[in-house]
Formats: sequence, C-alpha cells, structure tokens
Amino acid sequence: MQELTVREDIPLTADAVWAVIGDFSGIRKWAGLVEAESTEVTPKGKVRTLTMPGGRTVSELMTDEGPHHYTYTLDRPDMDAYFSTVSVEPGGHASCAIVLRVRFQPKDASQLEAATEGMTKFCRGNLKAMKRALGLA
Repeated sequence: MQELTVREDIPLTADAVWAVIGDFSGIRKWAGLVEAESTEVTPKGKVRTLTMPGGRTVSELMTDEGPHHYTYTLDRPDMDAYFSTVSVEPGGHASCAIVLRVRFQPKDASQLEAATEGMTKFCRGNLKAMKRALGLA
C-alpha cells in the first residue's frame, strides 16, 4: 500500500486547531466544497455522508479516532484500498502541526503515479482550506 503525508506547522495550540478541523461530523467548518453533511452510527461504525457539488454523495466510514486524530475509509472504484487520516500533533508553546496522511492502493498499478499526484493535490487543497478556516491563509 502506498502512503503519502503532508504536514504543516501551525502557530496555534493543538486544541485550538482540533476544535476547528477535528470534528468528523463537522467537516463543513473547514471544507467549503461540502454542501451538506450528515453522520449516523451504523453496525459498521460512524458513517459521514457528504453532499458535494452537482449532488454527488460520498460516504466515509470512521475506522479509528483519538484525542487529536481520526481515520476514515471509503469505497472508491479506482482503489483496492483507501484510508485517510487527519491529525494534529502538539508542538512547542502555542504551536502544532496539521498532518494529513493517505494510504491507498490503486486497482490498476500503472495508475500509481497519477493517483499519487491526485492524492497530493487533495491533501494540499485540504490543508489550505483548514488554514483558511483557522484564519491563517
């Protein structure tokens, strides 16, 4: 499985950052493209359903969570496996780092480079949106 990590230091406390980006059921606090969201607890776990532009919906299943992180998965037709982790790592005085990690396995191995490029763009776009929501962009 491939892994990609994007990290950026933030001049705020981990708790302050997590209050904005850490709510699995409140992604609209920072993700401006999400038009609507709902979360339900199912036998498999907590599922977040996002409505995107054009009415497209995405359902994401939380697979792990902790004080400053959560991981989710979703079914993608182009992937054999996909896991995305949002986390905040405390730093020094009034600082932290936002860390976005994606683990994925394309169905078509020849698409690895294109998939990696797409995941990098996805992570950097999310990081930019998070910083904007924190008043840092």
